[in-house]
Amino acid sequence: MKKDWYIDFVCQKAIELGKEFFLDTGEGNDFWDNKTQWYIEDLSGWLINPHEKEKFILARRNNTVYDEFSDEYVFVQWSKNSNQEIKITFEHY
Repeated sequence: MKKDWYIDFVCQKAIELGKEFFLDTGEGNDFWDNKTQWYIEDLSGWLINPHEKEKFILARRNNTVYDEFSDEYVFVQWSKNSNQEIKITFEHY
């Protein structure tokens, strides 16, 4: 499987907030960034506390994740800063 550096970048930004990001789906706003050679887009998923990781994985397996972790559901929006570097913003749904 090919490594997705953009998803890794998003996950690293979540770690910087003391959280873990789990992808749900792509949300459009697609862009090919020539500087990084990444395909980027807005995303949705969950921004959870690391100590809840096992509970989250179990909820996902049991198809209860949308009920149990609805408060942690976020949209990940990308933009570029003044230096043309990719910036990530997590916004709660």
